[in-house]
Amino acid sequence: MKKKDALVGYYFNNNLMHSIKGDKSLRESVYNRERAFNSVDKNLEKLSKVWLYLLLETGAYRLVIGLNNAEVRISSVFDPFNTEVHLADDLLNPEYMDFHFNKIPLKEKSRLIKRLYKVMEDDTAFELLSLEWQNSLRMRNKKMEKLTDVDDLRFIMENLPKLRDLEGYYLRAVTINLFNSTVSMSFNCDGTQIMSHKKFREFIEHYI
Repeated sequence: MKKKDALVGYYFNNNLMHSIKGDKSLRESVYNRERAFNSVDKNLEKLSKVWLYLLLETGAYRLVIGLNNAEVRISSVFDPFNTEVHLADDLLNPEYMDFHFNKIPLKEKSRLIKRLYKVMEDDTAFELLSLEWQNSLRMRNKKMEKLTDVDDLRFIMENLPKLRDLEGYYLRAVTINLFNSTVSMSFNCDGTQIMSHKKFREFIEHYI
């Protein structure tokens, strides 16, 4: 049987770019639905800076941001198997931020992730994987580079307001993952764009 790769797998791909069409009925009714604005829209530039801070200076390595419902799901290297859920408005409160998010430099966060994967390799449970998977993960972990390019990440955050302000097909939700340097964007037409941090710049230059 010919093996088919996942859209986003365990490996790293700086050339990653995929488009997924959603529900046809939602796509065709985009211009018939009145848009409603919320507190996220009102504070999006401030929130984008907060989200950048979380990824660059705290334990957060993945953000799942609901721009329509103001829900922000955060995964942290300090509690890697858990996903916290926060309201976007709360993240604008400095005391709330200080209490919930511990600081760690981006370089040290990258080193910690590598050490955690090394622990997994040395655990007896790793032997439950097929030899092919063991070898693939060891090779991936050995070649693991820095989590992301800081300039690429800044560019992503700076352009979220532009994607949210588009007429017609505007940004509804976004997932930003440092570990495999990917960004996944869902739009109100129910379509999804998945790409590497590197490819995001190309996407913006082409569509905005």
